[in-house]
Amino acid sequence: MISAVAPAKINLAFLSGPVRPDGYHNVISIYQALDVFEKVSVESADDWEVELIGAALAEAERIPVDNSNLVIRAALELAKHVGIEKPRPMRFVIEKHVPPAAGMAGGSADAAASLVALNRAWGLDLSSAELTKVAAKIGADVPFALLGGTALGLDTGIELRPLPPLGLQFVLLIFSTPGLSTADVFKEFDRLCPEGNLTKTPDQVASQYESGLGKILGDNSLEVAAYSLRPDLFGMAQMIPGKKAFVSGSGPTLFMLSKDSQEVASWHRAFIASGFSAMVCKTSNGSAELVN
Repeated sequence: MISAVAPAKINLAFLSGPVRPDGYHNVISIYQALDVFEKVSVESADDWEVELIGAALAEAERIPVDNSNLVIRAALELAKHVGIEKPRPMRFVIEKHVPPAAGMAGGSADAAASLVALNRAWGLDLSSAELTKVAAKIGADVPFALLGGTALGLDTGIELRPLPPLGLQFVLLIFSTPGLSTADVFKEFDRLCPEGNLTKTPDQVASQYESGLGKILGDNSLEVAAYSLRPDLFGMAQMIPGKKAFVSGSGPTLFMLSKDSQEVASWHRAFIASGFSAMVCKTSNGSAELVN
């Protein structure tokens, strides 16, 4: 089998405009990759198959194993891009480390890893730029899962501008169920904020990031919608006195950042002691790549 990995993400900031005529939203997002990776292995098969393994299967029923899974959609888009009318079926083994419907782009990371693995398995030798074109047709977060690092996401998130690396930060991720579908959160956002909340330009957001993360960290248009659908998140976000946890993307995952590993460890202990599911990871400059 040929295997590849791609990183999960958090959104350090996420600003959204109103719904467009095509149903999508213009956004300005600061993506940050984490050292939490999805792994996808591929091999030829008689039929299209998806197998799920790994630690993050608490809500596995949310992950389709038919042709609607993003790994198969990625394969079909890749075949279409290179003119393969009838691609040979493939078996995908997805090693899940990112919970589904968590606001961390686990499915998008699966798709990105699949593109990299299939690029090798099918002997295509496409450049990263070509793979990114395919990724943009699969989902808004898939191009970033290919690129990794830190980047400004524009349009629906598919147009990327690399930003200076954030540098090493320790990250506390606080998980909860049920998950929130991105579509449901945007629908609630449209109800609550019909005019959108795109109050800054891309250059302003980039400038604020570069002049000090504290000026933009946690500025998330979707937070109000996530809280509306999951009111319990508000209390979770305020649990550490004097420190707020932020909603990542459409949620419900919350995150906290610090350069001090001991501080993050103390937050982690507090959430675990209160019965929450949480883990510590780090920011990463990693991107989608082949692995053994």
